[in-house]
Amino acid sequence: MSSILEVDWKTPHLWARTVARRPAAAALTGEVTADLLVVGGGLTGLGTALAALEQGLDVVMLEGNEIGSAASGRNNGQVIPAHSKATPQEIVAAFGPEAGGRYNRMIMGAAGYLFDTVRRFGIEAHAVQNGWMQPAHSAAALARGRALHDGWKALGHDVEWLDAEAASHRTGSRYLGGWMARSGGHVNPFGLVTGLAGALEGMGLRLYENSRAITIDRDGALWNVTTAGGCVRARKVVLATNALTRDIWPKLGRAMVPFRVYDAATAPIPEPLRSGIFVGNVGVSDTRHDIRAFHYDVDYRIVTGGTHTLWHNAEARGLKAIHAMLSDAFPQLGPLAKPETYWEGTFCVVPDRKPRLFRLGEGLMFGGVYSGRGVAAALSMGRAMGLNAAESLPDDAMPLPVTPIRTVPSHWVATQVANHLHPWHRVLDRLG
Repeated sequence: MSSILEVDWKTPHLWARTVARRPAAAALTGEVTADLLVVGGGLTGLGTALAALEQGLDVVMLEGNEIGSAASGRNNGQVIPAHSKATPQEIVAAFGPEAGGRYNRMIMGAAGYLFDTVRRFGIEAHAVQNGWMQPAHSAAALARGRALHDGWKALGHDVEWLDAEAASHRTGSRYLGGWMARSGGHVNPFGLVTGLAGALEGMGLRLYENSRAITIDRDGALWNVTTAGGCVRARKVVLATNALTRDIWPKLGRAMVPFRVYDAATAPIPEPLRSGIFVGNVGVSDTRHDIRAFHYDVDYRIVTGGTHTLWHNAEARGLKAIHAMLSDAFPQLGPLAKPETYWEGTFCVVPDRKPRLFRLGEGLMFGGVYSGRGVAAALSMGRAMGLNAAESLPDDAMPLPVTPIRTVPSHWVATQVANHLHPWHRVLDRLG
């Protein structure tokens, strides 16, 4: 698993090079106490800390590396107010009308909450809230897209159906149709998390970076969490470690499947060429199993990505694959389809593509696992956990059912299969 989890987080990537860098916080030394300890400084952890601070809690956060070093700061930047695979009606069928309804409402509002948070704190995240599109590449995918659109529309979500002409025009590529969620968009994810961390420090968050949590033990009424340099004693703890969970709590690492991906970006696309690609500066994620996801960054580079089955010579192979994909999707780009920058990251998935909320002990909760839809969902899920820690939102009113740990069956096998399935995905895409 370590080869999947380990990426070069210290070399600045595109997102880090296009926003101002904040200095890292000091590492933890000695003993500190808090009402709430948040372990993990990604979007889930930051969302938890924000809500808890607003409720008046004294909050400490431990980040194992530096803010923005993991998936929350390295992802594609799509802000998607929709489930990973399911229609809202399928969510209700899975969780029941009350819990399913709460989860659907959270996802419907997740993008709006994120963009409102960016505006509230004046975060340099290059935020663009012009909508997110899911165009369909096949007749079967088009029918599924219609079900997704109709399901969300029935709940009052601000969605739009696109015929083949509209979908092809707005993307600048060839599609059979699709749908759009107008509240979605895209961000610079590194700018988002580092800017939000700075804002929360201004609200009183005590943040310690390069302070990986090593052990968690119950000591009377408090949890005792140790790092290499010290310990935190807190009434309540939220684990927001996601793909980097490892073995901090028994079996928790086996509750999710780590998944390694890469991103790449072109040179800036000049006008008038870009006026016919991603019209209106929307975000796009299509319906292929081997998903094509795109949007512009602040300088109008096309940011996209992919994955490898084998990771030897990864950068050269990734750049070549992206060049071929962009040339196929947007032949009008010509030589500009050749990407010029590359970076890698890790996220995690579960077989049913539904996030997890685990009650690990009294005052100890884990939340996360967004299966590729975490930018919008994570901040809102974190908000719910922060309110829960402040005893303003009980377990039975959370956006998802709070359960004991649910491990992934045959975890090692599932991890290998998930990370080597891409050739089969490409076959399925060719078959439609």
